[in-house]
Amino acid sequence: MQIAQANNLSSNGKQTTRSVLQQISLRSRWLLVYDNADGHYSVVERFLPPINGGNVLITSRNPELRRITSNKNSMEVVGMTEEEAVSLLLESAMLDGTSGQIISMVRKLVSKLGGIPLALDQAGAYMQSCGCSIDDYLELYTRERDKLMTSADFRGASDYGRNTYETWDISMQKIDDMAKSIGREAAAAETAIKLLRIFAFLDNTNIPEGLFKNAAENFVRNVNEGKNGLPLLLNFLNHQTLLLNEDGRWEKTKFLAGIQVLLSFSFIKAYNHLYSIHLLVHAWGRARIPVTGLLYSPRTYLFIKASRPQG
Repeated sequence: MQIAQANNLSSNGKQTTRSVLQQISLRSRWLLVYDNADGHYSVVERFLPPINGGNVLITSRNPELRRITSNKNSMEVVGMTEEEAVSLLLESAMLDGTSGQIISMVRKLVSKLGGIPLALDQAGAYMQSCGCSIDDYLELYTRERDKLMTSADFRGASDYGRNTYETWDISMQKIDDMAKSIGREAAAAETAIKLLRIFAFLDNTNIPEGLFKNAAENFVRNVNEGKNGLPLLLNFLNHQTLLLNEDGRWEKTKFLAGIQVLLSFSFIKAYNHLYSIHLLVHAWGRARIPVTGLLYSPRTYLFIKASRPQG
């Protein structure tokens, strides 16, 4: 809108967009930045200038945005190295980086926070503002991690305005909104929510796709509780949760659709049909799931026969 006003262009909705993009393309050198473009790639695609006379920089958690460029023009921003994370935490907390004892404690906290820059920055700001030592913070984090991650005091000094858990709350709200729509997107979002609830109560690394398939098939095989002499698994395990169709077959396409939604919001990572979830996302998932959505109760045991990968 500002470009349109500065160049006396039309201010009539879509016409304004086309006029502005045309105006940008007339220049020989320009840079267009789309930051946090986490929606469908087609959204960004609609707002690209028609002539390749400049550069477009896109940051996104959704790997599908690669479709706009190519693999050679895209890169994954991996996690911080331990040394980078230590340096960030020391600076944010204003701690003495020459003390070997402090460095050792900082490394422990870096490990617990999984190297997430926002979490590190906000943890440092919390320590600095509250005047607590790294030892005190580690003890506090061990006992009251979820309270810390949701505290207004944990929003840090980066002016981001949200604590670490709130960033995932926002993403989860987007998936909830998708689930309320109609069509394939809604079905995929519903599946994603179910899968995320299950991921929260599994080990956070090397979760095999076969785990879900085998669980579904074993559920059908033992649906008659008298077969194995065990009490019937609680209501959470049903055809819908286990992604079984009307014929009692596991729907892999539905599973993969839900996985794709979780990948697009960076809730999980995938490699060779194995899935992992970051330590903090794992903890957030358990903290955010309502009691009615828990996978177990004090008197219920969940048995799943699954093929684990060799090696």
